[in-house]
Amino acid sequence: MDIYDVVIIGAGPAGLTAAMYAERQGLRVLVLDNIEKQPLLAEADIVDNYPGVKQISGVELLKIMRSQVESPIKAEKVISIKNGDRAKFIVKTDSGEYHAKTIILATGATHRKANIPGEEEFVGRGVSYCVICDGPLFKGKHTVVIGGGDSAVKGALYLMNMGAADVKLIHRRDELRASKFWADKIKESGIEIIWNTIPKEIKGDKTVKKIVLMNVKTKEKTELEVDGIFMEIGSTPSSELGRKIGVETDERGFFKTNKNKETNIEGVYAAGDVSDTPLRQIVTACSDGAIAATSAYNYLKSEKSKGHDDGQDSSKKE
Repeated sequence: MDIYDVVIIGAGPAGLTAAMYAERQGLRVLVLDNIEKQPLLAEADIVDNYPGVKQISGVELLKIMRSQVESPIKAEKVISIKNGDRAKFIVKTDSGEYHAKTIILATGATHRKANIPGEEEFVGRGVSYCVICDGPLFKGKHTVVIGGGDSAVKGALYLMNMGAADVKLIHRRDELRASKFWADKIKESGIEIIWNTIPKEIKGDKTVKKIVLMNVKTKEKTELEVDGIFMEIGSTPSSELGRKIGVETDERGFFKTNKNKETNIEGVYAAGDVSDTPLRQIVTACSDGAIAATSAYNYLKSEKSKGHDDGQDSSKKE
């Protein structure tokens, strides 16, 4: 029976860093990469806050990280995780089945939706969740960005720099959640911020024509003519796989972990955006991956010392 010391589910910064660190410990590693779900890093046009790199695109940074991983990275979607026999876990994908002594969940997160009338109808026809991907299509057009965090602010600035005719930031509160650096940047830019306001409906025909807004204090509704609407209101963790085997989550669905990135299930670790980390950045995802891999190694070493080794030579990498 082919047994991996660790199967890593997800090939974003957390998963790839976990693979690198597990390899350094001599573990036999497999990375499973669901190509239907790109890491959010791939959508970043410019990364300028990753140590040691002044400026790089997200796609290029991912390529470099992947090139540093010697273990196999298989483009397979994980269907289920089950308890194994000699190996602790059986990971079933759309192409095969793998046995693992430990699991690192680095499944990331997806863009959160506003869930308002017209949103689904106009996706790809004026509604977007990726400014970097679709922003260039709105040069010379009227746009709004929904949100108040770093991604929303950076998105609004990107649209302005790309030559949008007009950019407005719609935020439900009276103060931005973005870091001071980005909050200062948007204030200096002159981009209009519509405070205490939420989107209620999106209207159009073949493409988006208007967005209905509501002031959360006065309940007054207004209509704004617009060509492009960019949703930057946070993310939803891709935690379904872990929940099915009993991994505990917080009220928002993120995996609960301790300082060692251990979950409540022995031998299962969570790293990156899918875990309950206080900060979701590339550098913290990498840190999570390194910690999770080291914790998996320490666990396996402990199990071996107890006489629970399965007889496989786990020091060899495929």
